[in-house]
Amino acid sequence: MNVINHSNQEIIRLVHPYACSTFSHELEVQSPPGVAIGHVRQNWHVCLPKLTVENERGEPAFKIVGPCVAFFTDENFELVSLNGAAIDRPFGKIFKPFSCCGLNAGADFVVRFPSNLDFKMKATLLGACILIDFIYYDKPKNPVNFVVNLFNVDCLRLRM
Repeated sequence: MNVINHSNQEIIRLVHPYACSTFSHELEVQSPPGVAIGHVRQNWHVCLPKLTVENERGEPAFKIVGPCVAFFTDENFELVSLNGAAIDRPFGKIFKPFSCCGLNAGADFVVRFPSNLDFKMKATLLGACILIDFIYYDKPKNPVNFVVNLFNVDCLRLRM
């Protein structure tokens, strides 16, 4: 998948290699294309969705832990420290809103993180959001256009 800016230049490439096992998904985030800036790896767990976010060298930076089962509520995937304990204050989260009305109506996912987070980790979290959608919710879709404000640009287009 490619992320392009308003000038139609590819700024991020998300590489999801084919995996034979449904329990071992991974995604490499590249920017510029061809240069790895982060990885997201699924960690197998019998009940909870768990992923590890890694830097460009493949070193774990933090984990993402999702809900076991959520009905009629937002589905929160929380960003937690490597030892699994939540940070003193909310570190961030990726969530899939349940509400069919209100502020997040129609949003597939919302990503929240500290504003001072390194841009490479912001891009990697965008990749994590796409991987979560792929693994737990959807099948591959047609090209999608949406507005994000992660990198001080007005519009990013995803090519799937």
